Amino acid sequence: MANTLVSGLANTILGNLSSPALQEFGAACGLKDEIQKLKSTFTAIQAVLQDAEAKQTKSKALQDWLSKLKDAAYDADNILDEFETEALIRKEDRQRGVLNQIIACFTHRNPLVFRLRMAHKVKDIRERLDTIADERDKFHLKEGVTDSQVYDMERRQTSSLVIESKIYGRNEEKEMIIKVLLDNSSHQNDLSVYAIWGMGGLGKTSLSQLVYNDPRVKTHFELRIWVCVSDDFSIQRLTRAIIESIEGGGCNILELDPLQLRLQEKLSGRRFLLVLDDVWNEYHDKWDGLKIALRCGAKGSMLVVTTRSEEVARMMATLPIFNPRCLSEDDSWILFESRAFEIGRREENLETIGKAIVKKCRGLPLAIKALGSLLRFKNSTSEWLRVKESAIWDLADGENGISPVLRLSYNNISPSSRQCFVYCSIFPKDYAMEVDMLIELWIANGFIHSKGETDLYRMGRGIFNNLVCRSFFQDVKEGYMGRLTCKMHDLMHDLAMSIMIQECYIIEPGKELKIPEKVRHLSFYGAHIGWFLDVKMCEKCNLYAPL
Repeated sequence: MANTLVSGLANTILGNLSSPALQEFGAACGLKDEIQKLKSTFTAIQAVLQDAEAKQTKSKALQDWLSKLKDAAYDADNILDEFETEALIRKEDRQRGVLNQIIACFTHRNPLVFRLRMAHKVKDIRERLDTIADERDKFHLKEGVTDSQVYDMERRQTSSLVIESKIYGRNEEKEMIIKVLLDNSSHQNDLSVYAIWGMGGLGKTSLSQLVYNDPRVKTHFELRIWVCVSDDFSIQRLTRAIIESIEGGGCNILELDPLQLRLQEKLSGRRFLLVLDDVWNEYHDKWDGLKIALRCGAKGSMLVVTTRSEEVARMMATLPIFNPRCLSEDDSWILFESRAFEIGRREENLETIGKAIVKKCRGLPLAIKALGSLLRFKNSTSEWLRVKESAIWDLADGENGISPVLRLSYNNISPSSRQCFVYCSIFPKDYAMEVDMLIELWIANGFIHSKGETDLYRMGRGIFNNLVCRSFFQDVKEGYMGRLTCKMHDLMHDLAMSIMIQECYIIEPGKELKIPEKVRHLSFYGAHIGWFLDVKMCEKCNLYAPL
């Protein structure tokens, strides 16, 4: 059952309804009372949203109510956008002179026509929201059941980014994998494939990165190539990605045959290490199609695969499969400590509760980091106990129990932070998001609200730092021209997508165009945006296409 997030959108709408500019323009249009009534309705709904969003996982009826509310809230937001647009147009007309104002009276922009049209729209959406608001009583929702510290997080953040924690408890496994790579590559003629298989959040990627960046591995292999695969095992895409990694630039070849010939030219006679991270493909023909172009390297070339699927590991591996263990209790506690406690902070009662929480994480590094980061900003015993005894631990999870942990961390960030995080599902998995652009997108979509004199960008940077702190973002790097980028762990991306599955949609080459009916954010990657601009479904969408 996918969660529905409304609180962030409600905050945005309330912020717009409270703005002096809208109040003034609404009064000029004779709609002051209707706008005030709309604001009162949203205020009443917002008071119970935190409780509703927390309880929806156990109530289909409550989730349906939230979904209905969100549709209406989006429509209300669009109406407010119309007000803002009209206000800007009229301001421009006044600056251009009387003639423009006279011309407007004889077009669809006639002020009287606009007032009548908007009066109907505002009245209709208010009545619709009033009906939805009245239904909240049957769910017995509590008002204001949120930890006030959640909302203060962005203000407390400094501009410094958190340095990634040391990877604990993996040294022995790292040495074992390096030995396999160096020993096997010394006498194997054919391409050897080493599969690392395990549940999500176990640390397969982190372990592979430790190996990949070890000086002995760098010295031994002439070429090292890293490609994140995820659920799109397109032979063309992967071949192109490998070529681009080798050449350090873009590859414009579209057809498979010339792509594979170019790859063979690059690999021929060279000992290489290729890591394919997060593989899901279970089709032999696709794997065979890629493998053909990889068999031209020098003796001792190696392929390392990480996957959550045992079937994939068995299909691809030529060497014994490696299944990393979960962290030991001691290593789990050391990792948790590094995240949850500030230097010099030691409280025996919190340690006792913390050790009980760590046991619930089952030795999964991602879960431990997420909860440790969450508890770092909770100082009282009652707050730690609330996390330990949360009902969300009782939720079943098909794979390994990590989803409840991530959801618990997600539920404990502010509505604005949640909205900014789930919006990132418009990016593909393993996409390097440019931080400045990301913050600008958050601002453009109205996710960040001005507070006094605080600059919107600074507030956005505070939200970003908060999300890094809590392990929602990772791999923060400074690249070309000092541009900062970050990525999301694939399980964090899964979480964001599960919440926004009906609202965010990515269009990529070769992907069937089935835009969900309720989609609100549409992104284009490698596709021509002009093909879709006349699609009626896009009328309510915010579009994003990276240049």
